[in-house]
Amino acid sequence: MQKNTAMPILIIVDFSDNSLEAAIQAANLAELLHEDLLLVHAVNHYTRAYLHENNLDSEWIEESMEWLSQKLTRGREIDVEFVIREGSVYEVISKISRESNALLIAFSLKGKPGLQKFTPEKIMRMVAASPIPSIIFPRHVCNKFSPMLFPVNLFRGWAKKAKALTHLSQWFGKQVIVVENHSSVMFASEIERERYRFSEKLNSFGLECTFASYLLQGSYTNQLAYYAKRYKAGLLVLMNDEEEESLHFRPGLSETKIIRSKIGLPVLCVSPYMFSQDESR
Repeated sequence: MQKNTAMPILIIVDFSDNSLEAAIQAANLAELLHEDLLLVHAVNHYTRAYLHENNLDSEWIEESMEWLSQKLTRGREIDVEFVIREGSVYEVISKISRESNALLIAFSLKGKPGLQKFTPEKIMRMVAASPIPSIIFPRHVCNKFSPMLFPVNLFRGWAKKAKALTHLSQWFGKQVIVVENHSSVMFASEIERERYRFSEKLNSFGLECTFASYLLQGSYTNQLAYYAKRYKAGLLVLMNDEEEESLHFRPGLSETKIIRSKIGLPVLCVSPYMFSQDESR
C-alpha cells in the first residue's frame, strides 16, 4: 500500500479557543507527519447571527481564516489552506472530508466553546458525522503519537481491524499495544489461540504487537491509563466493532467515557470500514 502524500489534516474552525487549540495541535501533527493542514468554516445560522450582532460583513470570515492560517504556518514547515462553505457543520465535515481526500479531522477538548458551540457533546456528534478518522487531542500538548494503544475484544471480528491498523501504521508507526477488554481467566485456551492468530495477522502486515491482559481490578479506563504509562504509548485507537458494518465511528457511552477521561493520550476514532475503498485500489 503506497502512502498518498496529498492527505491534509482537516480542522473545523469557529474562531473559538476550542477550535484554536485543535488547530495548533493539528499543525504540530501535520508537521510531524509531513502533511498539510486544511481549515474549514461552515457558514450556518450561528455564523450569520454573529455577523449581524457584531455589525460585520462576510469578509470578516475570510480575514479571520487568513489570520489563523498565517499564525499556524509561523515557525512550522507546513502548508495551510482554508475553505468556507455554507451548511451545517455536519454536512460540511462530510462533504469536505471526501472532496479533499483528508487523512483525518482534528478536535480538542481544551478551551471554551465559542461561536458554534463546540461542546464535548457536540464534538462527539461531529465525530459520528465524519467519514474519515477523527483525532481528539487531550488538554496538554502532544509530542509523540506512537506506539498505538489498541483496546479490543479478540472474541469478536478483528480481520478488518487488523487491516485498519496496517493502514494507520503508515503515519503512526508499526508498534501496537493490544489491550484486551475482557478477562481471559475462564477462556485461557481460547484467548491464547486468538492472540496467536491476531499476532500472526499483524506480523504478516509488518506490524509488531504486545498483548496487555485485562486486569481483574479497577475500571477499564484506569487500565488503559496504566498501560498507556507502562508502555509509553503515544496514541489511543478506538474502533467500532466490525459487526456494526458502519462507515462511520459511532461513539457509545463507553467510548465517550474513554475519550473524555484523563488518560492523557490523543484518541483516534476509526471505523474499520473507512479504508475499504483504499483496499480495493
